[in-house]
Amino acid sequence: MKKILVPTDFSEYALNAAKLAANLAKKFDARIYFLHVVSMPVYETGIIPGQSQQDIAEGLFILKKVKMDFQELLSQDFLEGVNVAKAIQYDGVYESIVKQAKENDIDLIVMGTHGSSGYVNDFFIGSNTDKIVRLSKTPVLTTRDEVLDPKFERLVFASDFGDGVVTSFRKIAEIAELLQAKVDLVRIITRDDFFFSGPMLDSMESFAKENGLVNYDCHVYAAESVQIGINEFAHRVNADLVTTVTHGRRGLARLFNGSVTSDLMKSSTLPVLTIRAQR
Repeated sequence: MKKILVPTDFSEYALNAAKLAANLAKKFDARIYFLHVVSMPVYETGIIPGQSQQDIAEGLFILKKVKMDFQELLSQDFLEGVNVAKAIQYDGVYESIVKQAKENDIDLIVMGTHGSSGYVNDFFIGSNTDKIVRLSKTPVLTTRDEVLDPKFERLVFASDFGDGVVTSFRKIAEIAELLQAKVDLVRIITRDDFFFSGPMLDSMESFAKENGLVNYDCHVYAAESVQIGINEFAHRVNADLVTTVTHGRRGLARLFNGSVTSDLMKSSTLPVLTIRAQR
């Protein structure tokens, strides 16, 4: 893991993501690419037809404010000794993130969330959030709260372990190995999702061995909903990180559709790592 992309709107929640990314950057000697998306046209020369002097003045003021915000961010103590770069983009949020991730061969995207109401300041909201998490080919790590002294020693992977999960999980297994973390594989069951736990645990054991896991445990956990079950289980085992595969087909689509993943990111007090399902 050598390149980390951190989209930012300079809010408290984006700062939490930056701190988490800085911790990972120091751990892996990685470079952080900070990205801010400006929702305004670029005026290079003169007055664009239909635009007033006031419009241009406001645009220049916004750019000046962004540069000042970047200067304040990059002067933070937690970034001392970290290799950082910054970029300002003018496309849509999703388009800008995909472009930067591709152009810079990004290994991980780290973003801050705002809890139940979504992302703050309209930087990441609605369809943009769903798009980034569901469609990004790069793993996405989200955090709602500031993570103090993140160790990532225990990682929860929640899934239904259906068709197509193995290939998608391999990236998570690689990250777990890099972090030297124990992996808790968990299948959440709800009142509408009955099955016998014995065969499921056997299936999970085979899944773990197929992915070369050594330090792991398999669990079946009953809860009112998948989202609640994941959060409850993660805290019961004192996990540092929750991981999922999203935007899958077949079994995956049933257990981890966009809504469940989105709700999990907003409700979890732990960082959530999502990997796009492989087809």
